[in-house]
Amino acid sequence: MNRRRYRAVRGGLLLAILCAAAACGGGNTVKLTELRRVKSGDIDVVLLSARDGLRHGKDTFVIEFRATSDGHLIDVGTVKASATMPMPGMPMFGGIDVQRTAVPGRYDASGEFSMAGTWRLNVEWDGPAGHGSVGFPGTVQ
Repeated sequence: MNRRRYRAVRGGLLLAILCAAAACGGGNTVKLTELRRVKSGDIDVVLLSARDGLRHGKDTFVIEFRATSDGHLIDVGTVKASATMPMPGMPMFGGIDVQRTAVPGRYDASGEFSMAGTWRLNVEWDGPAGHGSVGFPGTVQ
């Protein structure tokens, strides 16, 4: 193969690889739907999901903490969450694991909801923004 043709093929392959990488990287942003927003003092706690609601069984979602004044994300430090479903006799408990993300104020959460219905979600935080907690109903489909 002559040099000119080799360079053209190599350049075309490099361009194809770069385009493919850009296309794959562009798909990383998942559109999140706001499911619930609850105010606690100067902080809005926002529950977001890639779907139109939480799902029973294992599910993942996002919890954000935003300033009520202008909506910017706020780092609240350590976050814990829990879920209970009122039942006659004894409530059901759902586990929620919350992890920090690379974005301060945004936390990834994974939950285990054993059945569909209205669950009571409790979120507690402790860190730079102080200590706080909120509880709110969340519908699990």
